[in-house]
Amino acid sequence: NEMREEIEAEQKDFEKLKGRFFKIRFGDGEIFIKALESVEEFMLEGDILGHCVFTNEYYKKENSLILSARINDQPVETIEVSLESLSIVQSRGINNKATKFHDRIVNLVNNNLRQQLAQIA
Repeated sequence: NEMREEIEAEQKDFEKLKGRFFKIRFGDGEIFIKALESVEEFMLEGDILGHCVFTNEYYKKENSLILSARINDQPVETIEVSLESLSIVQSRGINNKATKFHDRIVNLVNNNLRQQLAQIA
């Protein structure tokens, strides 16, 4: 219960910080990329992929945007993008490893993110 209250409090701050990015969605028909929209999604993504996106509180990083690459709505890789340079800082799958989809995911982000951000600016 304490965890739930903490997550709800963190969520309010996260929405203020990153809410404008929640509309980001793009894909290639198989891989679908979206912005993580809740602290709970960070927790689930970290649990499913076995990495530190939640435990290291990436939702608090002001200059980072965290995206989730999914296939059939299952997380495949989590992508950290620098909001200053709009370049990918890291993209990690299960246990922090790149997946066989890594290059496609990187290309999707590089080819679509600026256009998506321009639409929400």
